[in-house]
Amino acid sequence: LREEWGVSGWTLLQFLGDAVLVPAGAPHQVQTLTSTISVEQRFLSPENITHLRDYGAHLPRAAHQLRAQVDGMILSAVREALEVLQGCK
Repeated sequence: LREEWGVSGWTLLQFLGDAVLVPAGAPHQVQTLTSTISVEQRFLSPENITHLRDYGAHLPRAAHQLRAQVDGMILSAVREALEVLQGCK
């Protein structure tokens, strides 16, 4: 990959208690050396919500999960706005 595309790989060892953050959209590969439990969380920042709109009706599975996060973000924003407005009485 390095010669053809200029892409360099990274190798790291993860130990008990370590967390690894892989940036959104970054391809990655995992090789486990022992039995392990993997936890994955897809995160959508408010700044990137508009990217979901670009998918239109042809959303990949991951985008459906992120769209569910958008619903939660909107609900939280509305709740916070209502609390602020109620405090203005």
